[in-house]
Amino acid sequence: MRLLHLLLTTAVTLVSVSNGTGITIAATTAMKSDAIHDTAFGGQIVTRELRGAALTPAMMRRRPDSSPTEAPTPTPTPAPLPPGAYLGKTFGGPHGKDFSDSGMVKSGQKVLSVSIRSHKRVDAVSLNIVNPSGEETTLYHGGNGGEMNTTALAEGEHITDIEANWGKELGHTRVKYIKFTTNLGKIIEGGRHTDSVGVDNAKEGYQLGGFVGRSGDEVDMVGAIWTSIQPVV
Repeated sequence: MRLLHLLLTTAVTLVSVSNGTGITIAATTAMKSDAIHDTAFGGQIVTRELRGAALTPAMMRRRPDSSPTEAPTPTPTPAPLPPGAYLGKTFGGPHGKDFSDSGMVKSGQKVLSVSIRSHKRVDAVSLNIVNPSGEETTLYHGGNGGEMNTTALAEGEHITDIEANWGKELGHTRVKYIKFTTNLGKIIEGGRHTDSVGVDNAKEGYQLGGFVGRSGDEVDMVGAIWTSIQPVV
């Protein structure tokens, strides 16, 4: 009897339970103590205390995955563009917060200068503009990192081409490099090149007037708002 009692107290019963989804769970119970069984469900660890009761499919129901996921950010609907303006291509990724200069730009405006903050990537882009009424405005997007490079445009000079390179940074897509080219052949650039390259050019008679995209501490996505060099009513 003592031998039988010893065998019973150390015996291990393997119970195989199916929850109906093709997942089979092996539960181990001991006769004299409660057992803790950890089962992985879709990357989630579920702990159960077994007190001699049989496991049922309801007990082993899959729990919702509580691991954090990145929610997609909806693409914004920009403000209507004024006459003599159109949106160009955008380059980059879906991170950061959306921005648009569509409510600030006007045909016939003049770009006084363009600024880029950058180092290993593009931290910010900025245009200093003056509208046909003579009001001066700075259109700034991004953070305060990197080094600032500001270039003034000459009389009759306009930005007609934009190039952007993008790549991953800490799991997010960032704009790594940007280049502006004027009608006089001047190049304003910042950041570091990648293999992902996008180029956009203004239509004849148009110039870079503002930006659309996404940003936070850095520029995540960028595109041009092209405006007519001459006023359009």
